[in-house]
Amino acid sequence: MERTEGQAAELPIDGVRAFTATALTAAGMLPGDAETVAGNFMWADLRGVDTHGVQRLSWYLNWFEQGICNPAAQLEILRERPTMLSGDGHHGLGQLVATRFMEKLIPKAKETGMCIGVIRNSNDWGCGGWYPNLAATAGLACVATTTSIPNLAPFGARTRLYGNNPIAFAFPRRSGPPILLDMALTPVALGKVLRAQAEGTELPAEWGFRDRDGNPTTDPGVAMKGIIPAIGGYKGTGLAMITNILAGVLSGSAHSAQVEVGRRGQFFLLMDPDVIHPEGAEAYFDAMEDLVSQVRAVDVLPGQSVFLPGEPEQKQLEARSAAGRIRYPASVIDGMRKVASRLGIEFDLA
Repeated sequence: MERTEGQAAELPIDGVRAFTATALTAAGMLPGDAETVAGNFMWADLRGVDTHGVQRLSWYLNWFEQGICNPAAQLEILRERPTMLSGDGHHGLGQLVATRFMEKLIPKAKETGMCIGVIRNSNDWGCGGWYPNLAATAGLACVATTTSIPNLAPFGARTRLYGNNPIAFAFPRRSGPPILLDMALTPVALGKVLRAQAEGTELPAEWGFRDRDGNPTTDPGVAMKGIIPAIGGYKGTGLAMITNILAGVLSGSAHSAQVEVGRRGQFFLLMDPDVIHPEGAEAYFDAMEDLVSQVRAVDVLPGQSVFLPGEPEQKQLEARSAAGRIRYPASVIDGMRKVASRLGIEFDLA
């Protein structure tokens, strides 16, 4: 396996954000759109979900150069009803398309109490928790999912039919960060497998990856070409099918084996607790804090810790924001250097 040159280093948050926005602008995005995508990158990296941040920059530049993703694409609204929006991303970056879509869904949900939205012809959306978090920041509960490139086989098969479609949920609290769950349908994010491949390291055996013949493997290259495990076996592949229906079939986008770069679908459900809860927002917040109190009061096993969904990532975000720097692995830093070289821009952060 090929090893990455260079070494890990701490980089300034503002510098990485500025570099990312500059690179995306140089690649053809409008400056404001590039800033939006860079914001999604940095939110992921700050929360420690760094497989979904700057690591993906070179992927997107490759897509631009291959003509399978349009850096200048803008969201188009196709249909609108009092509690529904559908849109077309015209093969633009998912972080841009889905963020612009959320900017339209949030006020609509605030006005009507609930709103469903679907997008077709979108793309990889990066860190999926970003979108429900936007809704929760506005006081709304949100569920979101997306299709992705087929890499999961129906249980008992080896033919890849469904994507590792993430599902993200966010629920606002009276004060403090929302309850935020952002999960893929595999035991670990596949970005971790790709990073291991880039850095020449093996996978932990307990991750459960298998080769094409169903034999256990710790080689990331073999793992990505083999049978990728789903959480809970048939339950996980069942969820893959359901998310495929929500984000692919209902959105009028490509679905199942037809999903490819530039042809992803996304699904969003936004709810206003003040309208949905029979006794209004304050009763909702009281119930949420009662739930949190019950979690805090559980009998914790020796040597273990109990967290709310999203809490470890939130602590990471706060710590990294306070430090003003993020430690990036060598593979990501080398990737940024290569991006700078191919675009003719400066990279002087490491």
